[in-house]
Amino acid sequence: MKTTDERPLSTCISGEQLALLKKLDYPCSEAILASATLIEDEGFELSGNRYAFETLAGFVAGDANHSRAGRRRDQLYDIAEALESSLAARAYAR
Repeated sequence: MKTTDERPLSTCISGEQLALLKKLDYPCSEAILASATLIEDEGFELSGNRYAFETLAGFVAGDANHSRAGRRRDQLYDIAEALESSLAARAYAR
């Protein structure tokens, strides 16, 4: 029997990174972006389930891999890394 881990994940990104995600409007990002909460001195906390984080991380990493060198690509890599770090921390905690 397949089980799913629905405990919420979270990660923090900058306001500039949040604006970029909103601009790119990935089909899987609506729920995660709606969860954005300002955390003083840390940026914006995003939360969602494992599936949502995996899906968004895939879109972001794919865009980063196909972007020209520059600030946007660096931001995309940083966002993907933040999402993937939360996923890895969850897997390690099992």
